[in-house]
Amino acid sequence: AYAETVLQSNPLNIQFRRMLVGNRWEAWLHLVRRLMDVYLSQQTDQLHWKLTQTGVFSVKSMYLDIINSGTIPRSMHISKVKVPLRIKVFMWF
Repeated sequence: AYAETVLQSNPLNIQFRRMLVGNRWEAWLHLVRRLMDVYLSQQTDQLHWKLTQTGVFSVKSMYLDIINSGTIPRSMHISKVKVPLRIKVFMWF
């Protein structure tokens, strides 16, 4: 309920012990801009995977997104990367 009260007031109902200057002020403004898109409700939270039409996570959808994003060259498959197994598992997650 506190977050709802803070986000609904204009200007935001927040006080700081120290003044925000320089990079901290810019970081604060960036955070506020991102929070303005957040909608709070009393409904239970739901997870929705944006990479599939059904909203359900699949390894295939994540793998295709990684490959198509250019993060990993198309010719390099995660299974062929020369890193410890625990890192490969982390990459899959």
